[in-house]
Amino acid sequence: MVWVGAVTGLRWGEVAGLRVGRVDLLRRTISVAEQVTRGTGGRPVVTAPKSSAGRRELTVPAALAEVLSAHLISRGITGADSDAFVFAATEGRPLDYANWRRRVWLPAVDAAGLQGLGFHDLRRANATAMVRAKVDVKTAQVRLGHTDPG
Repeated sequence: MVWVGAVTGLRWGEVAGLRVGRVDLLRRTISVAEQVTRGTGGRPVVTAPKSSAGRRELTVPAALAEVLSAHLISRGITGADSDAFVFAATEGRPLDYANWRRRVWLPAVDAAGLQGLGFHDLRRANATAMVRAKVDVKTAQVRLGHTDPG
């Protein structure tokens, strides 16, 4: 999840909502069509992105496609499992943010000595990298799923 978030700039909910059928490893694209949000009682709920700009297709570098491929292989998932979540909780359910943060994110951040770092900081770093690489504003806007360039 961290690699996907850092390389693509996707929000946590967009990464958590990725389904196998939305990842094309041959074309090296990811289609954002769903996200995981918190529903009643904090339970994970799968919804459409909040705006039409949030629905988008992103190209990914070959290295990320390879990481995703290895991840899917390790889970025993193939393209035939198109409705399966790329990153899932037990029994294939969508991830719960609070559990994931407590069990995965915070221990990793602590081990790396990066206390205080949030998943959304990966998105900010991605946006900063695009600015430094002189990516035009419209392309950055579309990749980040923003309605306007501001």
